[in-house]
Amino acid sequence: MNHIIFGGTLDPIHNGHIRMASFASKKYSAKVVFFPNKSPRWKEPLTDIEHRLNMLRIALKDADFAYEIDDYEIKKESDINYTIDTVKYFKDKHPSDNLYLLIGADQVNKFDEWKDALETSKLAKIIYSSRPNYEISKENVQNFHMESMEFEESGDISSSDIRMLKSLDLNQDVLRYIEDNKLYYIGKIAKYVT
Repeated sequence: MNHIIFGGTLDPIHNGHIRMASFASKKYSAKVVFFPNKSPRWKEPLTDIEHRLNMLRIALKDADFAYEIDDYEIKKESDINYTIDTVKYFKDKHPSDNLYLLIGADQVNKFDEWKDALETSKLAKIIYSSRPNYEISKENVQNFHMESMEFEESGDISSSDIRMLKSLDLNQDVLRYIEDNKLYYIGKIAKYVT
């Protein structure tokens, strides 16, 4: 069986994530395994892991592709999650399966800075999506045998755009969850609403 590891803070998960996962699942005939990060290497999540996990479950409930959510990184005791550990964990669990690691264009250019990047690229095929007007490091693509999925978002959406109310390209039930739990921009707006 084919599996695609898709990790990240998902703070919050948005439709860009879902479109990318759906495309990858269909292209590689694979189940997408979401690994929400408890404490990622590059950035501090703004929202508690329980909220992020709840939003992920809500966003995926009507997904048109095979998926599962794995809480390995959430349950880990270590302060920082490294992708190499997640890849090894999954490879041990499914030794005979084809494994892909799905990353965004921004991470392609940083990949050489990842812990045990070369070993990671040998255990899992690195696949990535492009971003409009975003130049990809050809050196990293070559050195780590990465493959473009030939999928490019029509817009350049990010979780930070959602948090700052620059975009609302996310599942309507997730939007409702954000409002109900006063996450991100809702806390700022609430100050001005009676």
